[in-house]
Amino acid sequence: MGSRVGFVDPYLMSTNTKVWIATIGLLLAMASPSAANELVLSMGGGQQLDSDQENKTIGLDYAFYEFKRSARQTLTVGVSYTYLETNFGSNEDLYAISVYPQLALFPDTTSWVSRHVPDGTTPYFFVRALGPTYISEKRFGEREQSEHFTFQAQVGVGVRFDTRSGREGSLSISWKHFSNANLFPDNDGFDLPIVVSFGLRL
Repeated sequence: MGSRVGFVDPYLMSTNTKVWIATIGLLLAMASPSAANELVLSMGGGQQLDSDQENKTIGLDYAFYEFKRSARQTLTVGVSYTYLETNFGSNEDLYAISVYPQLALFPDTTSWVSRHVPDGTTPYFFVRALGPTYISEKRFGEREQSEHFTFQAQVGVGVRFDTRSGREGSLSISWKHFSNANLFPDNDGFDLPIVVSFGLRL
């Protein structure tokens, strides 16, 4: 692991980065801590698409806001820290800090999917798109982004369940991706094909 993953000197940050971090802080300050209050630990990796590069990740998400549009649709907003590491000979690691919107869709309780999961669990599908992200390095292995600003995208399936402590937990598997949506010339995506996550409401 390189030393670049440590704390960032605020005097070395660009004005845009400082504004972006201040915006995240404001969103956290405005959020009700009882709205969602879920921590999610994730890890995984896999082969980078169109490359021999192997990527690994470990990360932590905190969901601070939740809006239940219906029994089958929930919108969540949170922040996440993602550490990425690769086996490539240079540019071997970086970290990403994101604000993400997540839409979770739950099948009808009489559906085929709901009937084929263990009792006491609720299956769901989720997607994240255009989550604004700061990446600490513009190069990751042989992949390159033009700027430190990118987006986080993620899609996966999971189940929610009650733990023995009475708190709600979640277990999911997903694909995670970082890119700049072609806003800038260099847009080699950073891919994590298999990410396993465990969440717990606090």
